[in-house]
Amino acid sequence: MTHHYRELRGRTQAYIGALLGVNYQTVARWEKSKKCPDVGEVLGLAKYLKIPQELSNYMEDIARNEAQKNFQADRRFNALCLQFAEMYNGVICKWDPYLIPGIAQTRAYHFGVVPMTQNYTAAQLKRGWKFKLERSRALLARTDEPKVVLIISDVALRNLRFLSEPDRLAQLKRLQYLDSLPNWEIRIVATLYPEGATAFSIYRAGEAEHGGPDFVYTEVWDNSWCIEEDTRIKRYDDLWNILLGKSIALKEYLDDRRDGLAEEHP
Repeated sequence: MTHHYRELRGRTQAYIGALLGVNYQTVARWEKSKKCPDVGEVLGLAKYLKIPQELSNYMEDIARNEAQKNFQADRRFNALCLQFAEMYNGVICKWDPYLIPGIAQTRAYHFGVVPMTQNYTAAQLKRGWKFKLERSRALLARTDEPKVVLIISDVALRNLRFLSEPDRLAQLKRLQYLDSLPNWEIRIVATLYPEGATAFSIYRAGEAEHGGPDFVYTEVWDNSWCIEEDTRIKRYDDLWNILLGKSIALKEYLDDRRDGLAEEHP
């Protein structure tokens, strides 16, 4: 976030460091996730870089809880973190047993299928779609080609029956387009998978210059977590490998004409 808004405001690391009373190497360490600024420094960054209040609040919470490896917050708060992870991290892996991940959804899917999962107001749906668009466009605009792997349960594809045929076709074409990109891979799990394998994402810095620390994102009904604890990340890595082993390529799944999807949408 520091790097993003410093670049956006056209300021150097030395300039920001001088304002905050630290050297430019310290600012560089913040931007490379080697060190976390303290709360006072976050307040200074927010002021001088004109960081939006919501993001500033999130950064303050991170600074206050720097020692915690499992950062708990509501979905909206942690979604702001995911937005930046998708802009800067080098490896992005997502599993979802019920829905197509937001960065791969079409407008029709967002407004036609997502509302069936819970009651959303029109304003919430509108804001949610705007946020998904921002995230997907920022990710696809990256020139460093981060590795993106999506593993989706075939339940998510069978739920396309709730859309009209043109909208089903558009969503499948969206998935096929993303899968065709050299740095993207979409795979489908069409068999039983481990109990408790609810949706989660793994983000890694990889080769990205400004990628954040490795972490796992997961959520329950009223909260979500960004997990940096190595032993817990390892358990999610193990689960990811199980799911990967049970998955097949999107093209293979569609070519099998499972549930008529490939036949309806060549």
